[in-house]
Amino acid sequence: MRGKWAMAVLVLGLTTTLLNLAILLAQLSTTATARGGNMASQLLDDDDFTDGLTKIIRKTVRDYCTVGKRNGIDC
Repeated sequence: MRGKWAMAVLVLGLTTTLLNLAILLAQLSTTATARGGNMASQLLDDDDFTDGLTKIIRKTVRDYCTVGKRNGIDC
């Protein structure tokens, strides 16, 4: 029974390593500018993403200004 677990762990480790290697090779084969520009444009075209991002930014600024007023920081 101990040998079966050792073999299962070995196979799982080897599979994970090969999968990570395949992902790394795919990342290296695509230029960083192509990846970044494409993903950014897709995100900015998504209305749900931009609405959510706007809400987060507004809440952060509102929280900062609320704390700032108590601490004498001018917003």
